[in-house]
Amino acid sequence: MSSKIKVDQITTLSESGNVVIPGNVGLDGSQANTAWKLPQGTTAERPTGAVGEIRFNTTDAKLEFYNGTEWFQIGPAPFDLYDSTQFGAFISYMQGQKTTWAASGSNFQYETDASDTYIGDAQSDMYDSGNYTQLRVNGNQTSNMGYNSGLQTYSSVKYQPLGYSWPLVGIAVAPTDTNTTYGWSRSGNLGADGGGGSPNSVTVYNGDTVAGFSPVYAWLVNKGWNQNSDPSVCHLYCTVGQSSWSSTVAGGFATTDYAGNSDSDYSYYQSTSTNCFVWTALLSKGQTNGDMSQADARGFVDNFLASARTHFG
Repeated sequence: MSSKIKVDQITTLSESGNVVIPGNVGLDGSQANTAWKLPQGTTAERPTGAVGEIRFNTTDAKLEFYNGTEWFQIGPAPFDLYDSTQFGAFISYMQGQKTTWAASGSNFQYETDASDTYIGDAQSDMYDSGNYTQLRVNGNQTSNMGYNSGLQTYSSVKYQPLGYSWPLVGIAVAPTDTNTTYGWSRSGNLGADGGGGSPNSVTVYNGDTVAGFSPVYAWLVNKGWNQNSDPSVCHLYCTVGQSSWSSTVAGGFATTDYAGNSDSDYSYYQSTSTNCFVWTALLSKGQTNGDMSQADARGFVDNFLASARTHFG
């Protein structure tokens, strides 16, 4: 035989203001369809901890308990991509995924036919020995990046390419919890013999949620194409944040600039962000297909971020 005592409230308070439930009493909330409401407060309002105490930290938006030594937080993993080991693991995973990001029929698989800093014709006199890539930080930039290079650092920003094979991709990350203006640029002879369509830019994403990441900013430059013979030349730039990382983006498109011609010119992209990563890819729409649309670019970004989401869980 069992018995129960049901009360609406337990109101007896100790001198400290805590509810007193004497004896070895367990609380079973399995029949409730709402939730337990825990004590909550800022980090500065933490009490002198006793082993097993639990509370919700409103400063960090995380559950925490006292383990006898310190307050230990439970919740989404903090942003740790700036750690070289974590960044290296991300690079390694994405290297194995990169040939899966182009939607069928949307991105022409150009050849890599020169040194690891640029591509030459890459089929049908496409790039004219150009498209050098640089990391940019606060308006300054590195020398031309080799796509077979390992981890590098410039003005505290870490960056690494994914290898000299299609598609040519680089990923960069700034120090944790530091608001930083950084991005990428390309220079050199970028066009397809100056023929065909004129360079233009496309806003791909503007603070959107993509594959669980938010905010996401992406910008595409169609540099040039020849409708009759040469595939398009397309520069994709992207800033990626995540709410669980406490990401912020003060300027999604802090710098977006490109020359209006196809030969011996440039494109620049920078954003201002905290706890994000910024990446770039050199793409092509394909022969006789003209410039790349927003939908084409979104297909690549979506697939890239789906792989990133799998890595980060």
